[in-house]
Amino acid sequence: MTRTAPHETSPLRRRGLFASLALMVALTVGLFVSACSGGAQGNVDPTKVISEAAPAMEALKSFHFVYEVQKPQGAKPASGLEISRIVGDVLSDGKMKAAIDDQQRRLPLTINFISTGDTHYIQDPTSQKWQSLPAALSPVGKLNLSSGAIAILNKITKLEYAGTEDVGGASSYHLKGSVPPAEVAAIAGASNAKEPYAGDIWIGVDDHLVRRIKIVGAAGSGEDPKTVRVIDLSGFNKPVSIAAPQ
Repeated sequence: MTRTAPHETSPLRRRGLFASLALMVALTVGLFVSACSGGAQGNVDPTKVISEAAPAMEALKSFHFVYEVQKPQGAKPASGLEISRIVGDVLSDGKMKAAIDDQQRRLPLTINFISTGDTHYIQDPTSQKWQSLPAALSPVGKLNLSSGAIAILNKITKLEYAGTEDVGGASSYHLKGSVPPAEVAAIAGASNAKEPYAGDIWIGVDDHLVRRIKIVGAAGSGEDPKTVRVIDLSGFNKPVSIAAPQ
């Protein structure tokens, strides 16, 4: 395995790649320690729904996720790496592995990523060699899903109940709210954001587990403000093995 020294540069470490990955991870981390404000609508109290979801998510040992970026028609392509989809698995101890689908100059690429806590690993799609760097130097940061180091969703305001829908075969409460731009900017580099992000979350009626998250807004400079990011969660507590590449 090839290890990249902190002072070296690599196209795989471009901020565009890690900004999108960081946002996805930050949203996922937020599932473990969510705390929102809002009142009951009808027979469903969105605050109660969130309060029941927090311990249910904290108790999980693992889950699978699919993260997709949906850009509006006619949106300008990114100048560097452009994330379109991330598929992976997360363990409660903070480990994560994922396959990142993106485009560079309109050419599709798949980049494999592994986080084992203190070290992050990226596989070069051309050479297939793994590069490593300390988590402290990675734009993804020091993340620990069990402690919720970056809990973006606990900052959601204006929480409302929007209905009950089927998501992934599970009846789920659909909640809507707003995410302050500063909370996303600190993770995704969207320092030019002025307005709150529109956020949606779907939580299982029976098991209180988060099934889907949707965030609308630009997560980086020059990105279309109508860009939609969706994270679908499944495979709760299924056996998953995540280790540093050899």
